[in-house]
Amino acid sequence: MIEAPAVRPVHLRNDGTARAFLPWRRLAHPVDWPEVFGRRAPLHLEVGFGDGRFTAARARAAPDEDHVGLEVSGTSVQRALRRLRRDGIGNVRILKAPAEVAVRQLFAPGALASVTVNFPDPWPKERHERHRLLRVPFFRLAASRLVPGGEIRLASDHLPYVAFARAEALASGVARLVERPAPAEVFETKYALKWRGQGRPLVYQVFVLDGVGVPVPEPLGRHDRMPHALLDGPWPSDVAFDKFVVPATEGHVIVHEAASVVGGEERWLFRVTVDEPELVQQLLVVAQRRGGGEVIVRLESFGDPLITPTVRAAIGAVTDWFERNAGMRVLARNY
Repeated sequence: MIEAPAVRPVHLRNDGTARAFLPWRRLAHPVDWPEVFGRRAPLHLEVGFGDGRFTAARARAAPDEDHVGLEVSGTSVQRALRRLRRDGIGNVRILKAPAEVAVRQLFAPGALASVTVNFPDPWPKERHERHRLLRVPFFRLAASRLVPGGEIRLASDHLPYVAFARAEALASGVARLVERPAPAEVFETKYALKWRGQGRPLVYQVFVLDGVGVPVPEPLGRHDRMPHALLDGPWPSDVAFDKFVVPATEGHVIVHEAASVVGGEERWLFRVTVDEPELVQQLLVVAQRRGGGEVIVRLESFGDPLITPTVRAAIGAVTDWFERNAGMRVLARNY
């Protein structure tokens, strides 16, 4: 009997050594960070690490602690990874992920010792305040993932943002303000040097959080079962398509465009956006004829989409389009 090969954890390379960059969508949610780092140690999170110089300096100064950095800029991720490799730093893991989703998905209650936010986007226009990270919902989410007495540490050159964050922290009911001198390396980051050179004031603020009694948000959906539907009927090769939007329980499904593949396999391709309060995902939904004659509507797996309720609703939206516009009959809805 031939044994199936062992599955290699996604945090390890083929040679068994640790990866610094982690494909967060493919990790278990929440992540077993002691297993990832190979030890149990205080875990610190940095949101928006830029070129990684503060991340690297902090990791070198505290080799007995572990650090996770989040960024949404691919260029910043590459620069930070080059810095970590050059300096031989092994107690940092890097993820390309939005902060609210990552904190909710990847960290269990009490997993984090601190969260550092250095020079976040201030979203200076009043109508854009809802895009700011340090609002009541994030303070309460972070409190559910931090150890009691864990900290959020903010550095900023934008005084209105700092005032806003202070007010939101107090309004959250889980944070108190603590004044503390900034570690020297905080104001040696790329942006700190730029702003200091322009004579801007630099502010450091610590928020101490206590999450006792705070509801613990559950992680969003996982890849437990890929949603799909089965249809029957004549193949709709020449049906006209117009963009449409479908409201879902937790967001919206926007089906932007569709195309029928001519020749070979009978396939329709749909470009879809699912817009939820904490996460926006771009999807490719495929409808194709199978060997048994039925048509399956499914997700393409590239991009490792999180299977949230709104993603499932996207399969429903495309299925309903076939039923409504092509006269096809739904055999099964598995979403």
